[in-house]
Amino acid sequence: MSQSDNDETLTVYEPNQWRGGLIWSLRQARQDLIASRYVIARLFWRDFIAQFRQKVLGYFWALLSPLLGIAAFLFLFSIGVLKPGEGEIPYILYVLVGSTVWACLPGAMGAVSSGLQVQADLIMRTRIPKLALAMSSLAGVFYGIAISMGTMAIVFLITGRTPTLWFLAYPILVLPMVLLGTAIGLMLAVLGTIARDLTPLATQALALLMYLTPAIYLQSSIQNPVIQTLVKWNPLTYLVEVPRSLICLNHAEGIPIFLLVVAGTLILVAIGLRIFYQLEDLVAERL
Repeated sequence: MSQSDNDETLTVYEPNQWRGGLIWSLRQARQDLIASRYVIARLFWRDFIAQFRQKVLGYFWALLSPLLGIAAFLFLFSIGVLKPGEGEIPYILYVLVGSTVWACLPGAMGAVSSGLQVQADLIMRTRIPKLALAMSSLAGVFYGIAISMGTMAIVFLITGRTPTLWFLAYPILVLPMVLLGTAIGLMLAVLGTIARDLTPLATQALALLMYLTPAIYLQSSIQNPVIQTLVKWNPLTYLVEVPRSLICLNHAEGIPIFLLVVAGTLILVAIGLRIFYQLEDLVAERL
């Protein structure tokens, strides 16, 4: 820090390579988020109001969005083009729950990765921690989770099915997906300012990876042995199937693997924070 002639504060950015490791990053993230909690809440409310203010259907659009997102799959299923296999869960519930769980991943990744660019003006004019600005958009993801629960409750009612008590734990069950998207988003938030094509590439990769995850089809319906193996070893398979099975059937296979994937996700979050803090000061130079 130094004082200029007109008493304005000049901030000098220096490389962060001598900062601590993963533990330091977790502690620093906790401090930044607690210190900026009011700013995060304010930014969320602003974005929430702007998101729905100019839509014709207003706030009802939020309830309709999950259904519109699976409309194409339901149409293809109804005319016999899409054959996802037969299971214990009605297909509309199967694809609705699976797609909403999956949507937490690209939703969190997109929100966090674009957070710094969206808040570029605040980065240049304030000293709000960059992590808080990157994470502020996640509130919209959690709001979407709550709305999805409302939509699922309506579909359960229409189909005459009763969700299990695990339905109340839906936000916790999808949290690993949100954390995974956050970890990837933190890396892209800083790396994407250096290489602008990284975020679009990651988005396209997730779109392809969705078809190797049984979000819209039953894993037992796959005939190709190679694809079967890829789906079986895909960690995201368990992050989608376990929550869906618990909510709809009250039991699930692969829970130990699910817990292992969750542990790996937490490690990835720590790595994402480490990379973010290492490169965050480069963001202001490239915005």
